[in-house]
Amino acid sequence: MISALKYSTAVPVIFLSALKYHVFPEKWTNFYRPLWLISSVLNSSYSFYWDLTRDWDLSCFTRIFKFSRPNLFSYLLYGRKWVYVWVIGSNLILRCTWTYKLSAHLRHNYLTVFAITALEIFRRFQWAFFRVENEWNKLNASKSNIQLAANDIINEDAKLLVSSDHNI
Repeated sequence: MISALKYSTAVPVIFLSALKYHVFPEKWTNFYRPLWLISSVLNSSYSFYWDLTRDWDLSCFTRIFKFSRPNLFSYLLYGRKWVYVWVIGSNLILRCTWTYKLSAHLRHNYLTVFAITALEIFRRFQWAFFRVENEWNKLNASKSNIQLAANDIINEDAKLLVSSDHNI
């Protein structure tokens, strides 16, 4: 349900972008444009926050500064802090360009719209790449936790067998 809020914040941006050519210019400038700017900032900020904290699990940017038990793939690519800095920065900028693309004054500037759309495709690829990496790390963490729990049970069983041998 909270995820739906992320998508619902885009509705006012889209609606107000479409409204620009259907109202008088003075009304757009004085009333609707500030609403468009507020809703654009709200949408971009919330979507950026959601990507970092929910989809990529980078809350408080913890993985930039420390990596706990990285696997080989993480060591080769993700172990480099600049990759995360780049992804976080580019995600924020590209989140804002999506909103800018909806701006009504760009509707006849096909080259700019094409460039922004290509950048949005790049942002989505980047998002998917780090989303899969996050799920992979969660899966590996849960496997190692299950394996540690199984080892604890085996060790406790062995201790019980040894202690029962001493009691006989």
